[in-house]
Amino acid sequence: MNITNNTMYNKDLIIKYNKYYGQAYMIKNFVIITLVSLAFIIYMVIEKQWAYAGLLLGILVIYYILTLGMQKLTTARMLKRSSLVENPILQTYVFTDIDILVTNVKSYTITYDQIVKAIKAKDFYILNTNDRKTYIIDYNGFQSNDDLIELEQFFIENLNIKVSKKKK
Repeated sequence: MNITNNTMYNKDLIIKYNKYYGQAYMIKNFVIITLVSLAFIIYMVIEKQWAYAGLLLGILVIYYILTLGMQKLTTARMLKRSSLVENPILQTYVFTDIDILVTNVKSYTITYDQIVKAIKAKDFYILNTNDRKTYIIDYNGFQSNDDLIELEQFFIENLNIKVSKKKK
């Protein structure tokens, strides 16, 4: 196997990455908080404590709005601080049967046993390594769709890495 991917680390990739994690956060945290709150709201309605039920519902709405606002502020702050906005970097990944050659300003190799998690998002793969580094592999960076399919099959079959399919 010799699959090449060219991922441009720029403003658009930062926005897509933050959007992915913002949505994942909302799904994980807001759903749980909403379910617990709804249980209390239903209890309060049964007990005819309308004011408390309304207050809890209002707090839930405010929490949702504040969470969205914080995500927007975090993305804006990240874009302001990132050098990738003004100076995008093209990172090239060459996937072989043995390892991954990563090239940007310098070149280095990642072995597959260093990868602890692979996530398949809507627009990119996220690879996390045991040294806490994150690599984003944009689907648009593959030369063909067949390369993308072959790489995913390699992840699933040969590495025992579960490719999580996250919704957008």
